[in-house]
Amino acid sequence: SWLKRRQFRNPKIYSVTPRNENDIDISPKLLRYIFLSVLIIILLWFLFFSRFFKIKTIEIEGSLNDEVKAEINQFYNQNILTFVLGNKEEWLAKKQTSIETLEIRRGLPSTLKIKVNVREPIIGWKTQEKTYLLDKNGVVFELEGANSVPVVEDTKNVAVSNGEQIVTPEFVTFTYDFVDRVKAQNMQITAMRIIETTFQIEADTDQGFRIIVSTITDLDNQLKALSKVLETKRSDIHEYVDLRIEGRVYYK
Repeated sequence: SWLKRRQFRNPKIYSVTPRNENDIDISPKLLRYIFLSVLIIILLWFLFFSRFFKIKTIEIEGSLNDEVKAEINQFYNQNILTFVLGNKEEWLAKKQTSIETLEIRRGLPSTLKIKVNVREPIIGWKTQEKTYLLDKNGVVFELEGANSVPVVEDTKNVAVSNGEQIVTPEFVTFTYDFVDRVKAQNMQITAMRIIETTFQIEADTDQGFRIIVSTITDLDNQLKALSKVLETKRSDIHEYVDLRIEGRVYYK
C-alpha cells in the first residue's frame, strides 16, 4: 500500500497525446497572396462595376439633330473605361449630313466630351425644284437656318442624295469666287445654271445680259477680259458675253 501511494505522489509521463493531424499551418506568404487577391478583386469591381465610372455627363460642342441626340443618350450609364469608340464617330456623323467630323473623348471619371464640326454652306445646288447646300468639298447636306448662298441650277434635274459629293472642290471655289468678284465690277449675279457639264456656268446679271464662263479656265483672266469688253463695248452688249475661250471674247 505504501508503494502504491508513492507512485501516485510522483506520477511520470510515459507518452504524449498525438498532434491533431487536421491542423492547417498558413504561411505568411500565403496570407499575403490571399490579401492581394482580395484587393485586386475589390479594385476590379470598383473600376468596372461600381457607379463611379458610369457615364453621367455628356458635353456636346456643336449642333446636333434629334436623331443623333437620341443615339448619344444611349451612352449614359455605360462604363467609361470599357466604352468602345469603334466606328461610333463615323456612324453618328452619317446620321446628320451637316456633320463634317465628330470627335468623342473620355473625361474621367464619368464624362463624355463630343465635339461636332458642322459643314459650312458655300453654294447651293438646285435640281428637281429643290435647293440643296454644298460644302467646300461639293458634298450635299441639309442645315437648318443656313444663310443664303449663291445657287447653281442643274438644268438636267439630275437627282442627288444627302451626303453625296456631286461636284469637285474646285467647282465650288470657282463658283463662289465668280459671284464675289463680279460684285466688284458693280454687277450682281441674279441666277446661275449649268447646261451640259459643270465645266461651264451661265449666269444672269442685273445688267440685262448673261455671262458665260469656263470653270476649268483661270478666273482672273476671264474677269479681266470681261472688264475690258464692258469698258469698250458695253452699249453693244444686249444678250450675253462669252468668256470661255482664252484670249477671245464673244458678245451679242
